[in-house]
Amino acid sequence: RCIQLNPHGSLSNCPFCTKPTQGLVLFPMSFREIDEAHRTASALPPKPQNRGRKRKTGADLIEDKGYVAERRTGRWTNEEMSFCDKLMDKFANGDLPVADGVKLNEFLGNMLKSKQSRLTKKMKNAKLSSKTYQKGIGCLTATDASEFSDLEELFFQAIPDLQERAEIKFHMQKEWREQFSRVCATVGQPLDADSWLGSVEEMDRRASQTRDAARMAKRKLMMGVALRTDSQNADDGVFIEKTEAEARAAGSTYTSERDVEDEMLSILAEDKAAAQAIDLNGKSSLLHSAPFLSKTTSYLQRLGIPFEHVDLWVPSFVPGDGEDLDSTTCRLCFAGSATVDKVIEQDGKSGRSLTTEERFNLFAFGDYSQKFSFDVGCGLPGRVYESGRPTWEQSVHNAPHNHFERCGGALQWGIKTVVGIPIASPNVGRIVVTLYSCYDRPKDEDLVSRLSEEFTR
Repeated sequence: RCIQLNPHGSLSNCPFCTKPTQGLVLFPMSFREIDEAHRTASALPPKPQNRGRKRKTGADLIEDKGYVAERRTGRWTNEEMSFCDKLMDKFANGDLPVADGVKLNEFLGNMLKSKQSRLTKKMKNAKLSSKTYQKGIGCLTATDASEFSDLEELFFQAIPDLQERAEIKFHMQKEWREQFSRVCATVGQPLDADSWLGSVEEMDRRASQTRDAARMAKRKLMMGVALRTDSQNADDGVFIEKTEAEARAAGSTYTSERDVEDEMLSILAEDKAAAQAIDLNGKSSLLHSAPFLSKTTSYLQRLGIPFEHVDLWVPSFVPGDGEDLDSTTCRLCFAGSATVDKVIEQDGKSGRSLTTEERFNLFAFGDYSQKFSFDVGCGLPGRVYESGRPTWEQSVHNAPHNHFERCGGALQWGIKTVVGIPIASPNVGRIVVTLYSCYDRPKDEDLVSRLSEEFTR
């Protein structure tokens, strides 16, 4: 902020010691303070919740620990207002390392990490969006720099939460470096930014890691809720594989919202190492890359078939239980799932790519389904297998469990239509192909016949 660049080319001498120079080096961002704040926050006991306020879910609690929080909302402190006034003053005078043409509202929003609505509400008559930067000297004088830094530090210290304070400090480092690098590029000033770019990559890596962890926590939380719903209403012949924590959650009777939160958080905490090893793109089950599934999804996409997800159920003989240990029972078991890249809209004509959220939901539903198995005649796959006739079920997210055994999962991940098709197999006699859509698709017997013929080839 204190280096005056040559507007007509590169610096030939250091502006402070006047020694010859061939360029500038941009230091990397420091992660030390933000890492210390995260460690301190993790070691503190959880703050008591206000009974009158809405309690956060487990997914919210995990996401609050994200590496860099979203843009700030809420009240302004006097210290932030003073620092903002100084920023606006220096912006108006052209005394900052900012490229010409930058709008004041964008500059303040980025620098203070504040939502635009928060800025405009506080400064209704300032006309922030109509003011653009015009360079004056383009840097702070020594006297101004000292006062500017003092106001900046007071703004930081007025943030009571250590983690939020560290994050806004880190964010400010990043913004000033980005602004300075743009100015250098504009005037042709050589800048060695390798170390800084390395720290930017590290920041992106950490942010991605945190988003993945939050996504995984959300998936586990939703799976726990779905299992609790489906386990408590499971019919005979429907088998659900559960971990110890999931079984505990499924069998519990909750008397308060706090009980639900505590049980769900225990599910999130279980087997953390294993959770980190799960492939976050959803391809974590048996035959996701199997030729049959690949062929099926290609066919669905090529012809615009209005289903986004498919799974397979195959017969398997499992040992008997009770007194007749030598007997075996035929059971329909999960044999893999796959998700298409595009979705056909409700009108059945226009198509678009799946959103990240839709893809996450379908992958999670696939992981959820592999916990189930069915006796012949039980559950949708078992009924289709026994009868040898296809079925087309709508609004399964609101259906009773004897209609669709995974309605808890369907409700969590937005599944609305299920089509089960029996397919003759040269290896095991008969398998069941099940198609899923996040829309209520009207029944189409001709489509079912075409699919059955195609899948049998």
